[in-house]
Amino acid sequence: MHNKWDISKIEAVIQELNKRLDYQCNLKIEISKRAQKRMGAFFYRKNNGRIEPLKFVFAQCLLDGSYSEEVVKEVIIHEYLHYYCDTITGVSNGHNSYFKKMCRIMGISDSATFKYDTKRKSDTAYKYKIYCSKCNKYICGNKRIDFANNKVKKYISSCCKAKLIIK
Repeated sequence: MHNKWDISKIEAVIQELNKRLDYQCNLKIEISKRAQKRMGAFFYRKNNGRIEPLKFVFAQCLLDGSYSEEVVKEVIIHEYLHYYCDTITGVSNGHNSYFKKMCRIMGISDSATFKYDTKRKSDTAYKYKIYCSKCNKYICGNKRIDFANNKVKKYISSCCKAKLIIK
């Protein structure tokens, strides 16, 4: 188990980034109990074609001590860089070459996906676990049986192109 994070710790990391990039960010920070797949997000709205920053949201499961300080900081930096790139350019950059360049400058992965996993997620978070019927690889999970049944009916596994099963 690692250290737990709260909003004040996140704000401290953001203040360090403000100094490092000589840029100001005083956005609202929220912690979401509902977020399971997305560890962090930068929210904005478009106002006359320009980016208007709203808030950062981080998953509670990221901050509850399941992940190391380095992983949590990487997610915070990643979301801060979305804010930075979007407000500097005035448009949403997504994960384009400018955003990836800034990730490398700041010393984090430029990947769009969260690559750190814990056993906890696949083992206990979901009541209905979906597996490949051929190689038995864990594919995903659902809390609701109707959603799980829908996935089993509509999709095949990416690993073996085989049917999915619920366990």
